Amino acid sequence: MLTTMDSEPANKKIADKKIIGRERKAPKKISKTYLENAALYYLQRYATSAGNLRRILLRKVKRSCTFHQVPVEDFVPLVDELVARYMSVGLVDDKSFAQAKVTSLRRQGHSGRSIIARLQVKGLSAKQIEAALKNVDEEHEDAEMSAARAYARRKRLGSYRKKPVTDPKDLQKELAAMGRAGFSYEIARRALSLEASD
Repeated sequence: MLTTMDSEPANKKIADKKIIGRERKAPKKISKTYLENAALYYLQRYATSAGNLRRILLRKVKRSCTFHQVPVEDFVPLVDELVARYMSVGLVDDKSFAQAKVTSLRRQGHSGRSIIARLQVKGLSAKQIEAALKNVDEEHEDAEMSAARAYARRKRLGSYRKKPVTDPKDLQKELAAMGRAGFSYEIARRALSLEASD
């Protein structure tokens, strides 16, 4: 018979353990200085887009305003002004950020579709992402195919797998994995049939 303790979800137990012994600090009141410091601290650690920086700062504003019972709308212009200022002085550059992220993601073996989806979440427009993709892909004869090969190598699919395939369903699973990663059927099929060169 299960006790109440045994029937609790595992993630709730973990969350309870994290809370025990230390309470979450109350958020500071929002001020121009606080937002500037938070933005600069984030920019020291991560490259980001203007949209993503705005989202991060607004999240801090919402948390603080909810706690201190202040209207969020009072601070939105402050966040917008801060992001615009950082863009004008070059601390935030969407074009450079898009170029760097696309280059990195292509090298890791991400499909064009996957890159577009990931960077839209970071606040970049489809136009900015497509321009960066076009720039990066011009350097390679068949960038999508190169990315598919890199993905197959990283995931040990196709000719990179450790054991030979004995069940035809395994091949379908590999094709499905490539499809979920955003590669077309034709690209996936070609990538999986290539001989490993390394």
